[in-house]
Amino acid sequence: MLVCGECLEFRFTTLYLSGSLLIPRASKNVKNGTQSAGNHRHPKSSPVGTSETTRIATFSKEFCEWLSGVIDGDGCLLVSKKGYTSLEITMGSEDIKLLRYIQDKLGGQIKLRSGVKAYRYRLHNKEGMIKLIHCINGNIRNSKRLLQLHRVCLNLNIKIIEPFELDKNNFWFAGFFDADGTIGFHIKNFRPQLSVRVVNKLLQDVKFYQDIFGGAIYFDSSQNGYYQWSIQNRENILKMQEYFKGKCRSHKSQRFFLVNEYYRLLDLKAYKENSIHQKIWNIFTEKWKKLKI
Repeated sequence: MLVCGECLEFRFTTLYLSGSLLIPRASKNVKNGTQSAGNHRHPKSSPVGTSETTRIATFSKEFCEWLSGVIDGDGCLLVSKKGYTSLEITMGSEDIKLLRYIQDKLGGQIKLRSGVKAYRYRLHNKEGMIKLIHCINGNIRNSKRLLQLHRVCLNLNIKIIEPFELDKNNFWFAGFFDADGTIGFHIKNFRPQLSVRVVNKLLQDVKFYQDIFGGAIYFDSSQNGYYQWSIQNRENILKMQEYFKGKCRSHKSQRFFLVNEYYRLLDLKAYKENSIHQKIWNIFTEKWKKLKI
C-alpha cells in the first residue's frame, strides 16, 4: 500500500475510539452536461455545487465510485507551478493490472518507480483531466484529497461537489480497500484469527467503514500515528466478503475468495499440529501467502 510516498504498517493497537462524524451531503439531482477544453481559467473562488451542478456522463456510476476510493487511498491530484493539472496513483507491482484497468478507461501512462517495487500511473492531459474530474467530483471524500480536488477544480473552472452520502452499495468502499485495506490472519491464543482492516492517518477517513459495516477503530502511535478500522467477527467478515464480490480489483482482494475455505478448515481445527488435516492447512496457508498484501 503506497500513499503518495507514505507507507503504513498494520499493527494491533491500544486505544479504542467511538463516536460519530458528520458527513457532508450533496443533492443527487445531477444533470448531464459538457465542459469546454479551452484555455485555463483561474477564478478567485470555486463554488461548491449542489442541485444545480452539471457533470459529464462518460463513465459508469460504479466505476466513478470505485476510482474515487482508489484515488482517496493511493492517489494525488496535483496542480503544477505552471498551472497544469494531473493525477498520480502509485501502487505495488502486484497491482499493475489494476493500474492498467484505469489506464484503459482514462488513458495516461504507467511507469516503474526507480528503486522500489511499485508502479506510478499518471494522467496529465487537460481533456483527460476534465473527464476525470467530472467522474470523481462528488465521490472524493478523503480529507487531503478533497483539498487537492478543490485546487484542481479551481484551476479547470469546474464547480466542486460535496461528497455524496455513502451506503453499503457504494463502490467507493471497494476502491478504498484496494488502496488502503488488507485481509489477513494471525495466531491468537493458539488459534488463527482472521481480520479485515483499513488504515489512514485521520480518523474521519476510516470512520465511513464503521458507520456502514460496524467494527472498531483503533489508534496506533507508530509511524507518527494512524487509525485502523477492523472487523474480526465471522458474520461481519462474511458480509464484507459478499459486499466485495465483483467490486475489488487489487491483488490482495483475491483473499476474499479463500475466506470460506479458511472457515471450513478452522472448524476442522486443521491448524493444530496433531490434526489429520494439517497438511491441507499448510497448503492453504501457502496459497494465502501468495496473495501478498
